[in-house]
Amino acid sequence: MDVSKDSHRVMVEDIVVTPFFKKHVRHKAATIKLHAEIREEKEYIILETDVRGYAKEDVEVEATPNSIDVSLRMEKNEDADIKFHSSYHTPSPIDASDLKIEHTDSKLIVTATKL
Repeated sequence: MDVSKDSHRVMVEDIVVTPFFKKHVRHKAATIKLHAEIREEKEYIILETDVRGYAKEDVEVEATPNSIDVSLRMEKNEDADIKFHSSYHTPSPIDASDLKIEHTDSKLIVTATKL
C-alpha cells in the first residue's frame, strides 16, 4: 500500500486534531505572553506590563500581600468571559488594599505600598 506524505498528514490531523477541536470548539491556543517587569523601591513595589489593545474595562488587577494578579478579558460571552490570568510574586510583602493603577494606551503600571 502506497501512502503519500500528504495523505498521511491528513490522516493524523483527522485522528488527532479534528476530534479535539470538534469537541472543544471554544478552545484557543495560548498565544498571550504577559511579561511584566517588577522593581522594588524604598517604599513601593512597581509592576509594569504591556496591555496594548486592551481597554481599561478589560483589565483587572487584584493583589494579595505576596502577589499582584492581572487578568485580561479576551472575549465577552453570555455564559462566561474568556480571560487570560497571570500572577506575579512580589519581592517584598505589599499592602493589597493600597494599589495605584495606571492604564495608558499600551502600559499597565501598578504601584503597591510595601508593608
